[in-house]
Amino acid sequence: MLARVPGAGLARGAASLRRARAALRWPDRRQAPRPRIGEGRLSGGTKAARIWKRTWVGGGLSAFAAGCLWLSFAEWGGTLVLVISAVITLLVLREVASMGRFAGRAMWVVPLVSGATAAALTARAAGPDAFALDPFALYARVGAVALPTAFAWRLATRGRNEWADAWRSVALALWIIPALPSLHWVRADFGAAGLVALIVLSKVGDVAGYYVGNAIGRTHPFSRISPGKTTAGCVGSFVAGAAAGAACVAVGLLPAEPWGWAGGLLAGGTVNLVSQAGDLLESAVKRWAGVKDSGTVLGPAGGLLDLVDSLLLSVPAAALVWPLLFSVA
Repeated sequence: MLARVPGAGLARGAASLRRARAALRWPDRRQAPRPRIGEGRLSGGTKAARIWKRTWVGGGLSAFAAGCLWLSFAEWGGTLVLVISAVITLLVLREVASMGRFAGRAMWVVPLVSGATAAALTARAAGPDAFALDPFALYARVGAVALPTAFAWRLATRGRNEWADAWRSVALALWIIPALPSLHWVRADFGAAGLVALIVLSKVGDVAGYYVGNAIGRTHPFSRISPGKTTAGCVGSFVAGAAAGAACVAVGLLPAEPWGWAGGLLAGGTVNLVSQAGDLLESAVKRWAGVKDSGTVLGPAGGLLDLVDSLLLSVPAAALVWPLLFSVA
């Protein structure tokens, strides 16, 4: 009878583990199957293909946004802005409610109830023009409704939901609900041209940062939150945003008084910084939820939250800063 060699079982186990690991990877990169001609572009497998596909999607979205902004110059454009922004806000809330860890927690109840109640109170108090009178009125109403709603929701569920979920739902309500409907204030005070300027300044940095970052980006300052964001992309985004602000003044989208193109630089730079902050905030929320994109409705561009994340902070920033930079007739 053969004597058992000490450690033989461990050796066999280690050998089995090595074989299993080898089976999970290609032994030689040259042996990996190559995509057929045209397959990369369709599947977005290569970096160039992903950039190309995202460019096409972005072009289509830009054309759609341009059409909506053109209609906003009509006499009924303010109502159109409110309707479109309200619909997008509801869709974003629904999207967030199904994201990773958020799914099944019913966290969307508080934002939905508080948003609907705040909108009803605003409409009853002064109608749609209430947004023009006070850009932060909707923020105040959402907060005033969301806090007691979250408290009541927590008590009604008898501990089935954590207090942390209640507070997160309030934060989501304040972050998502008021921003897009408050675009009505931008149109009321700065006209449809000012609305166009804010949308352009909020998104031009995204475009510039994406292409500059992919072209020359090397370092990743926010690797834990947004691994794809590079230092070069952030700088390129800011430069493009500030330059676009000056251009908006030059072409008449923003008032020239009292600071001229310098006011445009400040406006564009401010909007760009908070837009980048909004993108990072959304990345942090997605990372906490455990998802890469908020949705798939826009294909390679992600979901609706990925599309409007910059506006969720740039709108209140514009409401705070633009009256200090521009004279409104």
